[in-house]
Parts: sequence; structure tokens; C-alpha cells
Amino acid sequence: MRRGEIWELPDGRHVLLISLTGLEEAYGAVLVIVLHPSGKFPDTAMSVVIGDPLACTAVAVNIVQLRADRFEGAKCLGPVDTATMARVDQALRAVQDL
Repeated sequence: MRRGEIWELPDGRHVLLISLTGLEEAYGAVLVIVLHPSGKFPDTAMSVVIGDPLACTAVAVNIVQLRADRFEGAKCLGPVDTATMARVDQALRAVQDL
């Protein structure tokens, strides 16, 4: 599990891993943004439209902590590109006033 990867969970939800790589091993949990279907939310300071590896939108207020075992049976769809992850980081800073 690596920061910036999009995963499809066994329950059908899609998430973007935002915690540091390795936290699942150290703490047994990760932070993710629950993703929304493409077109549901606009591209704003708090949301980022993602095209690949999945057409979706990451809304920075939708942060969830998940136990690492929730990923058993999950499928990694792949990483977002560096520029997209930089925009996600910017949205997270805006939402958290950092």
C-alpha cells in the first residue's frame, strides 16, 4: 500500500490513500479520501477531479481512517500522477487551514 494509490474496497467503494506509506504496517490503519463518481462535484479548492486510473473526484473533507484489514480482498487500481497528488495535498491543506 502506497500513498497516492486508488483502491477499490470489497464493498465497492473507491478510496485514495493519503497517509504516509508504511503506516499500515506500523499502526494497522491508513487514512484515505473516499472518492465520488466523476461529475458529482466540481473541481474546486477543496476537491480534485481525477481522470486516471479512475474517473472520480476526491473531496478533501471526506477523510476516513480505515483498518488495514479492510483492504483484504481489495484491488489496487494504480497511483494517481504526481501533479494530481500535489493538487490533493493542496486541497487537504486548504481544508485543514495548514
